Amino acid sequence: MRPLGPPPHDDDADAPIAAVTDTRSFWDHLGATRAEEYAGLDILPLAPEPLPLPEPLEGDSALLADLPDPGMASLSDVLEAEPLHTGGTLAPDQPANSASPVAMAAAQAQEHSAHEVAPFFTDPPRPRRRSRGPSRLRYRLQRIWLTPVYRLAITVGTPVAALACGVALFFSDAGRREAVLGTITAMHSAVIERPEFMVTTLELPPTAPELEPALRAKLEPELPQSSFRLDLDALRERVEELDWVRSADLRLMADGVLSVSVTERSPALVWRSDEGLELLDAGGVRVARVAHRGARADLPLIAGRGADAHVAEALELLDAASPLGERLLGLLRVGERRWDLVLDRDQRIQLPERGALPALERIVALNQAQDLLARDVIHADMRNPARPVLRISQGAMDPLRDIRSQSME
Repeated sequence: MRPLGPPPHDDDADAPIAAVTDTRSFWDHLGATRAEEYAGLDILPLAPEPLPLPEPLEGDSALLADLPDPGMASLSDVLEAEPLHTGGTLAPDQPANSASPVAMAAAQAQEHSAHEVAPFFTDPPRPRRRSRGPSRLRYRLQRIWLTPVYRLAITVGTPVAALACGVALFFSDAGRREAVLGTITAMHSAVIERPEFMVTTLELPPTAPELEPALRAKLEPELPQSSFRLDLDALRERVEELDWVRSADLRLMADGVLSVSVTERSPALVWRSDEGLELLDAGGVRVARVAHRGARADLPLIAGRGADAHVAEALELLDAASPLGERLLGLLRVGERRWDLVLDRDQRIQLPERGALPALERIVALNQAQDLLARDVIHADMRNPARPVLRISQGAMDPLRDIRSQSME
């Protein structure tokens, strides 16, 4: 294949190729050019200086003029340069296998410069670094972070603990606590004590004359007051402590009105105790006190210690003795065990501890049949129902003795 460039001269036909041809290729020249540019930018180390050429001889000046300058040649010069043969241009009388020492030195310099360009564009091999694993501390910290409990404690617990410590440190001062509490109390009072929240009026239903003053004495001292501060349950319990009240209901109405509805206790009888006269309902609960018996003459009377605990039984006996009418004065609890039915004319019917109602019904039946209680009978002892005993008055005993003595004569 014919090399690029103009045809060689006829005089160089027999010259060696190494003496007249530049052995560097296009890529070698390009690499050398880039290396020079990098050296100018201080990226790569400076290229070594080319070896000095020996002083040319007198006969070799024409030969050196024909050699290409490796440092000044461009791409177009390399492509269009006439291929030279190793050994340069020979004289007609010079043998083909001989070369001038200057030409040989130039060829060696070119080869040396071509071999020295390689380090500028070939990266030297770098030593491999040994990979190091994570340290023991880093491994333990990573394991701790992957634990959900520790991660939650770090992300949530730590800020909360810091905030709690800050709040505790702030409120550790008594002056700060009082200032904060005073501010909160003032703000709370300013809101709940507005006029639209105030309760000022007490509304009572029609009740007994003795009950209304007691209700007002319980509730009116609490007014006026904010509806947020009224404890209706506590007020209801205070109202139900009254003897007359069985149950109560309190409601807050519009326009600051406290409405009270009361279920009153109905007195069933009068109980005479060591403390005086008291009204009891059917359950034995005290309703009120009375000054004297004539104040509630319409109610039956019971007496004796422990009689209030057996009001239901007393009402049954009083109902069974209703045929006696106005002669019935009341019931007396004896020894906290049994009852005595008290009648006028100092008559008394002694009832047993158990079965008092049947025994009383027998006495009432005898009275209706034989008018027993119209006689001079003082006591009708029914404590033993199988053997009743009648005790008569002293005035009836004398005629009875006379009758017995006449019958014996």
